[in-house]
Amino acid sequence: MSPEGAVAEFEREFERRRKIIADFVKQRGTVTFRDFCWALLYHPDAGYYVREEVELIETYDDFVVDRNLREAAIEIAVRDMLCRNLEEDVVTLKLLGDEEKIDEGFEGVVVANEYFTSLPFHIVKRDENGEKLVCVKYEGDFLEVECGKELKELEEVEEFLSYARPYINVEKFAVCTDAVRKMEEIASKIERGYVLIVDYGLPAEEYYSRKLRLACFSKDSFSHNPYSSAGKRAVSAPVDFTALMRAAEREGMEVNGMTSYRYFLLNTIGKDETEEASDFKSIAMPVTMKVLVLQKGVEWRKLKCLRNTPAFGYWVKYNRVDTSFLDL
Repeated sequence: MSPEGAVAEFEREFERRRKIIADFVKQRGTVTFRDFCWALLYHPDAGYYVREEVELIETYDDFVVDRNLREAAIEIAVRDMLCRNLEEDVVTLKLLGDEEKIDEGFEGVVVANEYFTSLPFHIVKRDENGEKLVCVKYEGDFLEVECGKELKELEEVEEFLSYARPYINVEKFAVCTDAVRKMEEIASKIERGYVLIVDYGLPAEEYYSRKLRLACFSKDSFSHNPYSSAGKRAVSAPVDFTALMRAAEREGMEVNGMTSYRYFLLNTIGKDETEEASDFKSIAMPVTMKVLVLQKGVEWRKLKCLRNTPAFGYWVKYNRVDTSFLDL
């Protein structure tokens, strides 16, 4: 197929998906941004993660990440976690629904590799009158509107925000209640083992003080506008790592530690991510990737992947000092 023909085919497919998403919104009148986001990502006939294989028309090699480094680092980290009498059971989560692979009484390691940024999320606007959800309607184009107290979803969001309010210093931010529910579900199934989370995000100390910028990306392009990207690109927002910690703790897990992606690679394979090209998602996302380890039913020890962590700011709060050598 000629380049012109490939572009024309892509545009037809893009318009087909965009129409399906528009119909999804029109049939419901107005939807929360979370439901609009679900359609962008997981609609069975138009979602990016469902129909991803047909959206590429070309690839720019300079911006395609080499996943081999991350996979090698994760493998070393997981092997270290399994070395203390844990079952060699490893489940990797990437997309919504993968969490169903985890059985009750799970022993081993769950790897959530950009899983939480693949989930649909709400956008909240806040003023002196409280919080409102951003909603979407379609009138020839996707339009953003505010929805008030009449939404049942707002109750769940307000419950989520009860812990975060002391940190909120911006008027607009993302809230992923799906991430909290899924973290609770995952943690509840684990009897002994770890959850290794590799994703873009921030703890609450910084999450609610940064201007919201969405990442709309495909393998060949990115933007920050989810409405013009509808049918063409995925959309994601950074992860609230503190919310994940609190959700896991409610189901009996505890934080082993947290580090930057750079330190994670240096701790495991001795390489820096700056040696590799960046993908479009990392360019579009306003925060860098981080690594969080949660544990349950195992004795705390300094893991290889957390051997060295940043020694300033909030990093200190989320990492223990290894005092085991004092017993020697």
